[in-house]
Amino acid sequence: MPGHDRYRLLDELRGIAALVVLVFHIGTRGGGPVLLPNGFLAVDFFFMLSGFVIAEAYEARILAGMRFSGFAARRLIRMAPIAMLGAALGGAYLLARAFAAPLRSDTLGEVLAGNLLNLLILPKFWQGRATGWEMFPANGPLWSLFFEIAMNLVWAAFLAGRGTRVIALVVAASAALLLVCGLRAGTLHLGWEITSLAGGTARVGFGFGVGLLLHRLRGQLPVMDWRAAAIALIALLYFLMLPVAAVLWELAVVLVCLPAIMALAIAAGHAAVLPGGALLGRLSYPLYGLHLPLIAMASGMLKYGGTVGGGHWSSMLLVLPLLAAAWAALTWFDEPLRARLAARWLPGIDSTRPAERSPFSRAERLLGHGPRTELVRN
Repeated sequence: MPGHDRYRLLDELRGIAALVVLVFHIGTRGGGPVLLPNGFLAVDFFFMLSGFVIAEAYEARILAGMRFSGFAARRLIRMAPIAMLGAALGGAYLLARAFAAPLRSDTLGEVLAGNLLNLLILPKFWQGRATGWEMFPANGPLWSLFFEIAMNLVWAAFLAGRGTRVIALVVAASAALLLVCGLRAGTLHLGWEITSLAGGTARVGFGFGVGLLLHRLRGQLPVMDWRAAAIALIALLYFLMLPVAAVLWELAVVLVCLPAIMALAIAAGHAAVLPGGALLGRLSYPLYGLHLPLIAMASGMLKYGGTVGGGHWSSMLLVLPLLAAAWAALTWFDEPLRARLAARWLPGIDSTRPAERSPFSRAERLLGHGPRTELVRN
């Protein structure tokens, strides 16, 4: 992205957040100890990172005339390969489980239909016998990628270049909805089931909106050094690791602590404090997108072999193989496939762009607003 070197710390924090989600799922879905009971809140930090990075990379280009189709193609090329690979792996596991343990699985028809939808990064919308109302049983983390893709497209079509007050209104409305949904459910672990769609919408709306808002205000933040970067990294780990099981605490972390950490990280974004942080940042997306199906496969094999692993620390040994699998998927599958897709599809999309007929301009006219290029600082 433009100015990417100025925000190296954000890559490191993305990698840390992906590790937090990995450890959380080893504890909750893989038979390991539950070390990070609030690790699911790392997803809210991902949304904040996404809002900032997308605005940094695309807002000026959109205001200069990039077509909606070009933006959408770029986002799908970036996100779909890993998402679909994770769904394929998870779908294969669910299919094997349907034959090996039919009483603990959805029906074969439900499994096949759910797998097909998930492979297309679309949610399952019915209640399964074993998976309940879970939207992405083939690969649980896809729920957040589904919401992120949707939010990316909504932003590009309607919010890019809008006034800062409009973005602040989106953040405030999302915060209010998140407060209502969280208090009603007693948790912020929302969005992964059809029954908590409103909560997932509030989480992505608030997180992505905070990232957009901080991007608008980045020029007003002081330039800070590696000490502030270290504080941001430690604070992120602290608030995600603290074992406080209370919705008011979760709300405080998401609505106050994570935005403050994000602002601090942007102010010290040029600093790099974590050895190997750049590599960890590169691995963050394949790690996030593939780890849960691989955990399920490992756990299933242990159960099939009669090994009892509930709460056992040895489950944490999965971290290194999963990091290696993420590296292999990135190097041998994701990056080569994205390069081929970009070479195949993007030149044709870009070459046919009439700038004066940009769909973004049309959206601005429909909403009664004109371009606001002065809001984007390069």
